[in-house]
Amino acid sequence: MKTTPDLNIELLEGRSYTLGRQGHIYLDSPTASKQHAEISIRDGKIFLRDLNSRNGISVMKDTEKVKFESGPVELNQAIVIGKRTYIIKDLLSFVSDFVEADDSTTRLEAPQWNKNKSG
Repeated sequence: MKTTPDLNIELLEGRSYTLGRQGHIYLDSPTASKQHAEISIRDGKIFLRDLNSRNGISVMKDTEKVKFESGPVELNQAIVIGKRTYIIKDLLSFVSDFVEADDSTTRLEAPQWNKNKSG
């Protein structure tokens, strides 16, 4: 995946993307679940949530790998799924290439997010 220095987070506002072997963002890893995690953008902030995956998610804090379930992440945050490390910005760069102004397939509606929100 390429790193896009001019990633437009505003274009992704209100959208949600599934990461995994089946989803919006394909993870080519045998340790990734079909639908492993979800990235969403709300109010200009990026949120990551584990979708009850078998192997979970870790985030890198300094040089330490820390187990992660859900919450805000930074654009340059490194996450670990299985034996592979991904950067949030790179994952979002991939989907931003496909987002059009009138595309509603990844838009969240507030009631749906609140209903599924785990904390």
